[in-house]
Amino acid sequence: MLTSLRRNLWNWLPTFAEVAETGSVVAAARRLSLTPAAVSRTLRLLEDALGTPVFNRVGRGLVLNSAGEALRDAVRAATRDVDAGLSETLGDPFLGPLRVSSLGVLTDHFVVPALVELKQAHAALVPEHAVLGPAEAQTLLVRGLLDVAFWYEEVTAEEIVAERLGQIAASIYCGRGHPLFTARKPTLADVLAHPFSVPRIGDTGRVQDGWPSDVPRKIGMRITMLRSNLQVALSGALITVLPDVTAAPHEAAGELRRLPVLELPPIEIFAARHAGGLGRRPGQLVIDAVVRLLGATTAAATPTRTSRRR
Repeated sequence: MLTSLRRNLWNWLPTFAEVAETGSVVAAARRLSLTPAAVSRTLRLLEDALGTPVFNRVGRGLVLNSAGEALRDAVRAATRDVDAGLSETLGDPFLGPLRVSSLGVLTDHFVVPALVELKQAHAALVPEHAVLGPAEAQTLLVRGLLDVAFWYEEVTAEEIVAERLGQIAASIYCGRGHPLFTARKPTLADVLAHPFSVPRIGDTGRVQDGWPSDVPRKIGMRITMLRSNLQVALSGALITVLPDVTAAPHEAAGELRRLPVLELPPIEIFAARHAGGLGRRPGQLVIDAVVRLLGATTAAATPTRTSRRR
């Protein structure tokens, strides 16, 4: 009887896991490419076999009860154990997927180049990259569906281990069509008289471009990703804060002007992993590669920034 239950459970657990994470039969059905009726039927089979409900029905949503939470945690742990077991069984930790997420500037300048570098060294590795914010990335890390997440904030959560990797410098910029682009010696007051395009508030309550809270500025536009401000700045419509590594080629081409009226704090870079996945070598190597690229970028940018302040 128990053997039969276990055999059937393997068929039902993927559906249970999706409903447990989304709290919705419809959302789970969409992710699994099934009909809501098929998802509901699988949940009934699971609960009948267990002899106990795993969800409380709240309106149209489903909320895990204590039994469901225990099963969800077991499924999460099993997913991570299967990944680790496959690496050991196949004898190559670099065989199969490496699932990584990041945002804008991190993606373009550091994470994707690091993944390409790792792929070139290990042909059997299959990097999978997604653009995710910290909240969604944390959920996937806990579920065992993501190996490493890179972001700009020191977000802490149970089971998640985050480490600071380094920082990138940022400055105030305007584009060719902006009134300050040709101003002789703009002051901080001149800059603050114009509206900014700003990124969203992060999960820790800080603005992601690092703007100091004690310096008020006019908000003319809000964006989701820091990288999006590059297009806004190039348009000349608004002032923006950009990472210097992103702005550098456009400044050199005469498309952007740096406005050195306020020294901004650097933007911090963090990597996060689930505590149970700290021993996986591919994840550590992609973090090491990002750290190396951050160091090279910082070293290359330092003389330029110093000369601008003279």
